[in-house]
Amino acid sequence: MKNKITRIPDTELEIMQVIWSNPTPISTSEVKKVLEKKRAWSAGALQTLLNRLIDRGFLKGEMRGKSKTYSPLVKEDDYIAVESRSFLKKLGGNSITSLVASLYDSKSISDEDLKELNDFIESARRNG
Repeated sequence: MKNKITRIPDTELEIMQVIWSNPTPISTSEVKKVLEKKRAWSAGALQTLLNRLIDRGFLKGEMRGKSKTYSPLVKEDDYIAVESRSFLKKLGGNSITSLVASLYDSKSISDEDLKELNDFIESARRNG
């Protein structure tokens, strides 16, 4: 049975990004080592967040010898798709055109960004 993907807090997302971007299964100490390149993490806090991700259905945890390892149960692309749809619905009135227009008007995206978006759309049309 497939669980419904729900939004996770930014700190848990940071952990998932480490797991998605590294070979799995990955140990607690390996996750901590990557995360600590940005800021200090306590082992207890990290373990609590990893357990929450297991409870939410994002991770599978298992013991390998004396180490606990983790593997993703939710694919990064699937999570991004859910978050993108939610973001578009909340802030773009469910219209990608309105969202892009708003970003352009506020100078949050450049002409180069628009060219890149146009190239993507053209490529998707040719290959879709």
